[in-house]
Amino acid sequence: MFSRRKINSFLYREEFVDRNRKVTFRVRVVKSITGSCRESNWVSIPIPSEEGVAAVKNFTCLFYNFEYVNCTWDVEPTAPPDAVYRFHYWQEPMASVQNCSHYIYEGKRRAGCQINGDKLFKELALNSRVQGVSASVKIKPFYHKLEGFAFVKLCPPRRIDVARIPEGFNVSWEIPSEWKSHCTKYEVRVRSIKRDSWVYYAFQRPAGKIMDADTKSRNTIQVRAMYETCGPSGIWSEWTPEHYFGEDAGTTLDWSIALLIVIPVLVAVTAIMLFAKLKQLRRWILPPIPDPGRLLKDMFFDGNGDHSLRIKQHKGSLTLKPELELTCKVTTVEPVRLRVESERKLVDDAASLEGEAVPMDDDYTPYNLVTS
Repeated sequence: MFSRRKINSFLYREEFVDRNRKVTFRVRVVKSITGSCRESNWVSIPIPSEEGVAAVKNFTCLFYNFEYVNCTWDVEPTAPPDAVYRFHYWQEPMASVQNCSHYIYEGKRRAGCQINGDKLFKELALNSRVQGVSASVKIKPFYHKLEGFAFVKLCPPRRIDVARIPEGFNVSWEIPSEWKSHCTKYEVRVRSIKRDSWVYYAFQRPAGKIMDADTKSRNTIQVRAMYETCGPSGIWSEWTPEHYFGEDAGTTLDWSIALLIVIPVLVAVTAIMLFAKLKQLRRWILPPIPDPGRLLKDMFFDGNGDHSLRIKQHKGSLTLKPELELTCKVTTVEPVRLRVESERKLVDDAASLEGEAVPMDDDYTPYNLVTS
């Protein structure tokens, strides 16, 4: 089915077509003669699609905040292992097709291309081609066209500011100076700490009013942006980091949960301390009473009935502390007086045998050792 018709007086026509499929042109002549139109028969001009094994799949391009373009793809499973991929791009003002100068690799294979934004005409369509080359089989090229802002993904806005007003809140945020504010739309979402679902708001400028936010609780707010007004819809940016406003905006602690944790711990610690104090108080009020029978037995006997081991009780003490008395052996020296005559006789006999005289004191006294 033919989708577009165009009438002109030229003998040629330029048209961008999808080369991934077969395209057919038909031409005929229309001539007006004396108020009537005469038409020739149609002449078909078929342009077949490229032949060969498919090169890539899941082809996508994103223009990140007008800074650089990332075009990525997945290699078809049927592609030969020796295939090498080349990326080309062009726009209408460019004199020739441009080659990729910065490839993105996945392992050892090329899986994408990054194009610096300074090399592109930001508001024009981008035409691209992925060409595979292999020594074993022919690989069919892949063609893709991106319209204007359709592939632009902005960065998230920054510095959200929320001000309280009588009827609700004033919300504003900052955007980069290179953005065209009249070509950008914004989406804001707000969620109260009392609810699980988000409430969404749409704005056409980087400021607005939120009338139905809960003013008596802490609220979470996030903003994102999209290029849309000046051309086809782009892609939403990421959400900004969470920003809080409303009461208790400076705290994120849920006190109900904290109390459920802290109170049982305090009760347990208090109970342990009180139990220890009551135990000490009980000993002070009701001291232990000693067993009289055991007391009398321990005063005179040890566990084996030995009378030499005794227990002494200190004066004023309610408890008994055993003390042992040890029996020690004593050695004494007793004098023994012999008759002087017999002693002298023994001495004289000894001296006559040796030929020397042995002097002897009159008070000489021998001793005996006695052990008790």
